[in-house]
Formats: sequence, C-alpha cells, structure tokens
Amino acid sequence: MGEDGHLEAGLRELRQSLGGEVLSPADAGFDEARRCFNANIDRRPAVIARCTGAGDIATAFDFARTAGLEVAVRGGGHNPAGHCVLDGGLVIDLSLMRTVTVDRDARRARAQGGATWIDFDSATQAHGLATPGGVVITTGVCGLTLGGGIGHLTAQHGLTCDNLVAAEIVTPGGAVVSATENENAELLWGLRGAGGNLGVATSLDFRLHEVDRVVGGLLTYRGDGVRDALLRYHDVIAGSPPELSCAAMVVLDEAGTLALEVAPCFTGAAEHADDLASLRAAPGLVGDGLRDHRFLDQQLVIDSPYGERRHYWKSHFVSEMPDELIDELLDRIRALGRPPGQILIESLHGAPKTADAPPGAVGFRQAAFNVTVMSVWLDPELDGVQIDWAREAAAAIEPWAVSGGYVNYMQADEPIERVRAAFGEETFERLQALKARYDPENVLHRNQNIPPAPGGAA
Repeated sequence: MGEDGHLEAGLRELRQSLGGEVLSPADAGFDEARRCFNANIDRRPAVIARCTGAGDIATAFDFARTAGLEVAVRGGGHNPAGHCVLDGGLVIDLSLMRTVTVDRDARRARAQGGATWIDFDSATQAHGLATPGGVVITTGVCGLTLGGGIGHLTAQHGLTCDNLVAAEIVTPGGAVVSATENENAELLWGLRGAGGNLGVATSLDFRLHEVDRVVGGLLTYRGDGVRDALLRYHDVIAGSPPELSCAAMVVLDEAGTLALEVAPCFTGAAEHADDLASLRAAPGLVGDGLRDHRFLDQQLVIDSPYGERRHYWKSHFVSEMPDELIDELLDRIRALGRPPGQILIESLHGAPKTADAPPGAVGFRQAAFNVTVMSVWLDPELDGVQIDWAREAAAAIEPWAVSGGYVNYMQADEPIERVRAAFGEETFERLQALKARYDPENVLHRNQNIPPAPGGAA
C-alpha cells in the first residue's frame, strides 16, 4: 500500500473513532473550514479534524503522529499569521466546541476551546457580567487569552489572561491536564501569555466582573486637528482613572484624508466623566458616537470582517509616546496613501499595572502602549506594497520600542529573537522548561514558537 493508501486507511479509522467531523479536500465544507481571518492565507490541509472534546483531540494527535503529519490548531482562526491552517497537514479544529457556561453566584464562566467573544459576551452579559476580552467579536476566546488579551476593559479589570483562573489542556502526547492555582500552578502561569505552545485548550475558566452599562462608542477627528486630537488622547490617558479604557486608531478615510478614531469605554460615575468631555472638546472632531449602552453593544463598536481582507501586522510596545513618535505615526499613515489600513494604539494603563495582578508569562505588562501597524487590503496585486509599508512603518517606530511585539499580532516571519524579547530572557527560559515537559517534541510549533529547553524539563 502506497503513502496515499496508508493515509486513506488512517482517515477511515479516524472517521470511525472521532466523535466530531473529519474533512478531507474532497468533502463538502472543506473549503469553508480551511478559511481563516486573514484572506492572505490560502492553505490546503490534508485533513481537518473537527473535535468535540478532549478525547477527540487526543485521537487527532495520535492520528497525526502515526501518519507523520504536521499539526495546526484552530480555535477562532483569528490570528493574522494564519497559524491555524497549514498545507498538507492536520488541523485540530475546535469550532464545534463553543459552549460558554456561567455561574452567576460564583462570578465564573467556562468557555470551550472554540468559543468566540460573541459567544462569551452573549452568555455573560445575560447576567450583567463580563471579563476583559477582544474588541472584535469573531476573535477566539482561547487564542486571545493565551497571548495576553487587550480590550475595552483592560484599564478596569486587567488583561484577559489576568482573569484566567483555571484551564484544561490536551498535550500532544494525549494527556488531559488541569491547571489551577493549586494544581499544576506553573502550567497556569505559562498559559497566561505563552500562546498555544503548551497544549490544546479544551476549556478556560474566567473570573467575571459586574459590567452592565458603559459609556462608549467612537469619536472621529479629521484633517488639521488630528495631531492635536492625538496629543489630547495621549494627555487624557496619561492622567485617566482605571474607569476609562481607551484605544485610538490613526487612519485614512475614503477620500484619503488623515483621520483619528478614538474608542473610549468608561465605567465610572457620570459626574467623573471629565476625560470624556476633554476628548469631545479636542480639535477636529467631526463625529461623536459616544452613548450610554450595554457592554455587549460596546463590543460591536469595532469590527473587522472575517476572511474578507488581507492582513499584515507588526506591533511594538512603547514606554511612552512623545511628540516625535506621534509625528512619526502620522507621517507613516500618510505614506500609506489609501484606505483601509491603520495604526492602532492600545493603552495599558490601570489594572495591568497593579500589584495584585496574578503571575503569568505575559511580558508586556509594564509598557504604556501597544502600537501596531495594521496593513489591510483587498487586491492581491498589492501584497508586496502593503507588506513593505507595514515593515517600514514598524521599523520607524522601533527606536521607541521596549520589548518584542505582541504575540497575538505577530506574523509568521518574526525571528525567534523577537519572540524571545517579547517575554524577556528569564521568562523565556522558564517557558522552555514548561515546553519540554508538555510538548518535548515541539509538535505545537505553528505559533510564535517557544522551543523546548535543550536539556528537557526542569
């Protein structure tokens, strides 16, 4: 029997033993299942195993090992690097595992490995509760959490991974491992920031917070007032209370005019909303979409269509944002010359800096902002131009950088040195020891990879 015959025989056995679905290139639904967020990624796996639980995931790992196939893992499929799909290998697809359960009294929620933030927020907001999550609702809960997590509630309640209190993973060897503060605490520490390096998460448990209504939406500035408005944004954030999370996006509008979009999320009392008033009074304001609404509505303020646009992102954490950097950002977006595309500025003030933030591998907590060049386009003929723009703009920002980039935003072409810098030397070596314990063969290497420690687990 030839190689193809062995694979077909293995596929028949996999179809019989998997509780979920098995898709090969000839099956209906295969092309839809291999799509990911970034339309620039067009890969054809040999097989997609759509798992329904830990047993299915262990079975899929066993099949890949026997068949000699490389493995990718798809949670929400939202990573811009497209790590969730590969050519000629096996995709462990968690999209059938999207259940979110809420314990209102304990203020805890459990999300399965394929849940997205619309699943999570819909379930928790039914009880007036939330945890800090992603700002694009199609983003996967697990992927965002394992890489850190920055969003509309970061200032109030910390990074997403700060609210992770327990997890269950399946290792490439097929072991099902639970991680809590009292059981495998070192693994829980690593899951707070190390990405998908240590195992496939079947479920994550989160601490929830009372969050019902917020003041939020979008403020838009255009033209000559954009620089002053961006300076105002910076000054407001520098002195703002933890009741205000706020991101900003430097963009070009459809006419090619420089614009700034600011997305506040305020959870304080109305009489303490001076920072919102200051933002509204900034020069160049042409659109005021701020309103009192449910947090679930705030999660719909920013959108990025799934699988429709081509993406290339590069980020830098910075400890400050001086006037010179602001001018550089404006110059770089002007150089783009056409929409879409943006430079995203995410603030890390407030809760991420508090002393009671739980221990975790995330390496960017002390930065002031995450500044990300986001090249976004539709025409494949512009691939080279758009990627070059992003690289050049990111290189111009680098003199202000304080660490490697944000794991969740890194492309597949980032060198190991930058991944190491994202964690710092001591944390990276500690993660390598964990990797040697849970994935010594580096089966899970389609990520911002942390190779196993050369001498094995500590």
